[in-house]
Amino acid sequence: MLYTLSTNPALDLTLTVPQIHLGPVLRAVEVRREWGGKGFNVSRTLQGLGAQNVAMAFAAGHTGRALEEGLQETGILTDFIYVPGETRTNVVITEPDGRHIKVNQPGAAVSENDCAAFLQRVASLAQPGDYWIITGSLPPGAGAGFYADLIRLVRNAGGHTLLDSSGSALLAGLEACPDLVKPNQVEAEQVVGYPVTTDAEAAAAAGEIASRYGVEVALSLGKEGVLLANSTGKRHVRPPVVKVRTAVGAGDALVAGLVWALSRGLDLWSAGRWGVAVATTHAIDDQLPAEPWPAVEDIFRRCEWVSC
Repeated sequence: MLYTLSTNPALDLTLTVPQIHLGPVLRAVEVRREWGGKGFNVSRTLQGLGAQNVAMAFAAGHTGRALEEGLQETGILTDFIYVPGETRTNVVITEPDGRHIKVNQPGAAVSENDCAAFLQRVASLAQPGDYWIITGSLPPGAGAGFYADLIRLVRNAGGHTLLDSSGSALLAGLEACPDLVKPNQVEAEQVVGYPVTTDAEAAAAAGEIASRYGVEVALSLGKEGVLLANSTGKRHVRPPVVKVRTAVGAGDALVAGLVWALSRGLDLWSAGRWGVAVATTHAIDDQLPAEPWPAVEDIFRRCEWVSC
């Protein structure tokens, strides 16, 4: 089974405007509400790829219940732990060409007892061979080591973990040795302590993270693809040049593609290429098409390996 963990989920409200201006009133020409948060984005993409998964989350109030009901209506299994307050709403104001502004609200606060209940729920479900995708920010009230606790719990049960976070949660989580970590360039800089702006710097950072923590690394480089590293070496996979509608959610689609491939027994190199193909397909239309495989397979074939 595949599990996505969203400890700080959100309702994503996207408003499309003809052009972004500061000052005058902007009038939306399109409004879209999605059951958001990084984990839910991964769940939807996995479902689009035909992979059954369970979306686990902290949730609160009417928005939290709307999230759960919305996911269930699309066929995604859910397992929510409810806390006081209200689940946050994140807002994206975007132009048709993809230029956008994104504003994230703080999430509902959780208590020590809430965190203990979440860990206990995971402990009751964790089985050998399962994949657990731990993504996004921590909610207010959760300690920096919460993701590390989750990783150790799943690892002790024989499961696999992918970590996609930032800041103190990422640093503490790495100490627990997840199977795979997916930083972007800014997050990689937080780990290694030096700029990660060139291909050479990305290769150095990915290799350093892999060797320092004993993990596999998929360092996302946006339109330049992914820098992959593990104990045996490093490889850079780059997607073909395409017309991108928006990059919002592409990183989560990358995570879904990686885990989809890894759960089928593929190695990091093949999984990285599939991940880039899924993320690129998502970015072209701002979602996967109803029948994704022809498009994904086409992008997969057109990806290229770059010397690093």
